Amino acid sequence: MSEKPPAPNDNDATLINTGEPDSGSALNSRLRDISSQRESVFEQTTHVTRSYTDTGSIAGVELGIGSIIKDTFELVALLGEGGMGTVFKALNKVWEEVEARDPYVAIKVLKPELSENKQLVRSLYSDFDRTKMLSNCPNIIKVHGFDRDGPIVYMTMEYLTGKTLGDYLKGTPMSLAQAWFIIEGIGNALAYAHENNIVHRDIKPGNVFITDDGLVKVLDFGIASKINENKGDETKFGGHELGALTVAYASPEMQRDYPPDARDDIYAFGCVIYEILTGKQFYRQKIHKAAPIKGLNHRQMEALNEALAFERDQRTGSINELLDKLRPVKTPWLKYLGIGGCLLIIAGLALFWRANEPISPPEIDQPQPSAVTQLSPQTPISAPVFGQGQTQAPITSPVPVQKVVPAEEPTAPAQKPAQISSEPDYSSTSSDGVAHIETSKPEYKNGESFQLSFRLTQPMYVRITDRDAKGIVTILRPNPRQPDQLLPANKELVFPPKGIKVPVKGLPGSSTVTIIASAQRFPKAVELLNNDGSVSEQVQSGPYSWTQARYTLY
Repeated sequence: MSEKPPAPNDNDATLINTGEPDSGSALNSRLRDISSQRESVFEQTTHVTRSYTDTGSIAGVELGIGSIIKDTFELVALLGEGGMGTVFKALNKVWEEVEARDPYVAIKVLKPELSENKQLVRSLYSDFDRTKMLSNCPNIIKVHGFDRDGPIVYMTMEYLTGKTLGDYLKGTPMSLAQAWFIIEGIGNALAYAHENNIVHRDIKPGNVFITDDGLVKVLDFGIASKINENKGDETKFGGHELGALTVAYASPEMQRDYPPDARDDIYAFGCVIYEILTGKQFYRQKIHKAAPIKGLNHRQMEALNEALAFERDQRTGSINELLDKLRPVKTPWLKYLGIGGCLLIIAGLALFWRANEPISPPEIDQPQPSAVTQLSPQTPISAPVFGQGQTQAPITSPVPVQKVVPAEEPTAPAQKPAQISSEPDYSSTSSDGVAHIETSKPEYKNGESFQLSFRLTQPMYVRITDRDAKGIVTILRPNPRQPDQLLPANKELVFPPKGIKVPVKGLPGSSTVTIIASAQRFPKAVELLNNDGSVSEQVQSGPYSWTQARYTLY
């Protein structure tokens, strides 16, 4: 996970409620004091310290690079700061001890002065629990744990490498086709959350992350709420109270403290889509309706403006409806132009072939000897004829024609095409063209660094196995460093990750690498290979794409 602190004059800056609610007034007063004395979190790149000496029981609490939480998490880098806490990259020392491939996590530490409020901590745990429930969605960040170490309350989650959407865009507009993987990724995350009765309430470019593998992740469900909450299940705090309401993307209803609704996310999502396609914040335009955007047809513009409607009742009803209306489509005239072009080419080729076809002589209608069944204009009279098991025979026909075949002689059977070897090469593509895999070369010396690359034509989950000459099977993907996730399309993916060396070792001979791809998550009990290394019947008859490559070890 990565977070970026807001710029001092950015419209993404958070808004703090200046009113005094009936409960928690002391906390709000303290938050206003903290907000008025904001300090840079990047004064030093290698060490950050917080000391709260005027907050009673948490006096003297310090957190900085090198600090260790719960005897487990060593803070190694500062990732960012939000209204409720600070996010660090941390080394999980237990994972390091067991030599896990990726021992790092992102850890979000609640500001110590907020950890005194038990009601707030309970609410934060409730939000953590909701995020964990949503972790099955590949487009939502996965959380690991929630705990306390004295006055320090923290949450751990997966550590991601890449960029936030804000850094990815840098104010440069993208076309709808280019940006669709981002828009669809955000939409999938929100749709999944809404299906589970949760509204995010803080969708913005800073809370959308694009990994180095091209996967879109929605972050920070810190002020997420249940939709249509039951008594006792409410979120005990809102964005106003914690300075976590981002004005530029908050719906008008959120700014007026209306109850949470999925259409709050739809409005924020509309603002993000507008910013992706124009490079500008909708909030800064001071308009109620977006002007036509290059590349969007009337239906798509209408869908975007419905998402941006200031009144909930006029807003698009669901994320899936918005995605369906926005989805890029092929321009019909291009389709018809392509068909027309193909027809013209076919017609031209037909005319060309006809113009160059040799003209046959007129047929002479007269009785033919029974032995003659076919005449050829190229063969002179008395040309020798060779049939199967026959010697030369002259033609006695007076007709000035051609080659003959004995009437009673059967035609020689057609030869079978050459048998194509079923042995896989070190580069191979699945029969449906979805998955391609190859090793960096066809032969490796024992102990040499091994490398494998593969490419998918659509987002898929994969299983990659290596079976050596002795029959030992090794799972190459997923693995601790490259976990099970929906992989992007049309991107070269590798094993091992860049910068990591994996020597190939084993019995000399042929080793087989198998890739199996699935549009859905693999069942836990799926059998991938048979005992002989071939792909199982369960895979061959199932909704999978697969292929095998082979390399030699010596």
